Amino acid sequence: MERKRDGDFSALSMPDLLALRDRVNAEIEGRRRRDERAVLEHGGLVERDGPRYRNPANAAETWSGKGPQPAWLERLLAKGAKLEALRVQDDRPVKGGG
Repeated sequence: MERKRDGDFSALSMPDLLALRDRVNAEIEGRRRRDERAVLEHGGLVERDGPRYRNPANAAETWSGKGPQPAWLERLLAKGAKLEALRVQDDRPVKGGG
């Protein structure tokens, strides 16, 4: 991502600065809401790299494939499930999508 140069706000009046602050705060809040919606649409917490495996009985239970296996996955594997059968294709939210 290209780094943008800091603006010189010294020429802005106090009302203009306050209006700019309100616009920035509104944009930040809108992005937070979009991120929260994306998490909810994908069944809960979305791992940074996206989930790699999903519990077919509970879509909210996912695993990134990193770190210890979760209990739900250990139970399924003990019952004979194959790890590859639990793999998701690509469940990451699309940036800017909604």
